[in-house]
Amino acid sequence: MKKTIALTMALVIALIAANAHAKPPLFKQKKYYGPIPFNTVSFSLGFVDGPSAEYLIQHFNWWAVARNGYDEWEDFTTSPFARVGYERQMTPNHFFRTSLSFGYLKGKSQGEYVASVTQADTLANIALDIKRELAVYLFQLEAGFSYFFISPEPRSFSPYVGAGFAAVIPVVRLNTDSYSNGSPFSNPAETISRESLEVGFHAELGMIYYITNRYSAAMEGRFQQAQSEFYIHDANFDIDYGGFTLALNFNYHF
Repeated sequence: MKKTIALTMALVIALIAANAHAKPPLFKQKKYYGPIPFNTVSFSLGFVDGPSAEYLIQHFNWWAVARNGYDEWEDFTTSPFARVGYERQMTPNHFFRTSLSFGYLKGKSQGEYVASVTQADTLANIALDIKRELAVYLFQLEAGFSYFFISPEPRSFSPYVGAGFAAVIPVVRLNTDSYSNGSPFSNPAETISRESLEVGFHAELGMIYYITNRYSAAMEGRFQQAQSEFYIHDANFDIDYGGFTLALNFNYHF
């Protein structure tokens, strides 16, 4: 008896489902499906961790100690960056990528030292309190290739890897505020700006989801490497821009 009831209920449910499937939908269905266009523009927001001005910071502290003082620094912390890019599908799984990214790095310190200053043809020693800020505006023009393990398809995930090179333009600003007995003191030799053109490289690993054949989003981790030199106190010191980035990418396919 129970088997008969169970079979009857299963048959009724099957008939109801078939009938419901045969009826036209109450709401218009979204059209997710279609070929993914070959071209893509993207916008990314994320964070970079790892860049360091360690050698320059060590020098500043040593330089202050040699002048009966100190210079205590906070190195670059995790910093924001943004990127706009263009991507071209070369084969179902191979893509050419180029992008322009901007990052902002900042470190700061507080200290003191005794400066030797010539006043009225007389050499005088003046105790100075200092506050330094090292800011880097980091521009990178990047180009490379990516390999997608699964060919792009609407409403599906595809992991990918990639690598490439970059033209790196670090705009470095060292600003030093000096005070003598609490009053501002002119110290222009300790405020310096440097710009240069460097070569860098990057490698990334990501996962993209194609929401429709026009829009997608991705989470991407990247390792990047580049450096520049900062000249001060008659010497050059390396600033390292290598580190890891984590970004959320928003893509439009056309």
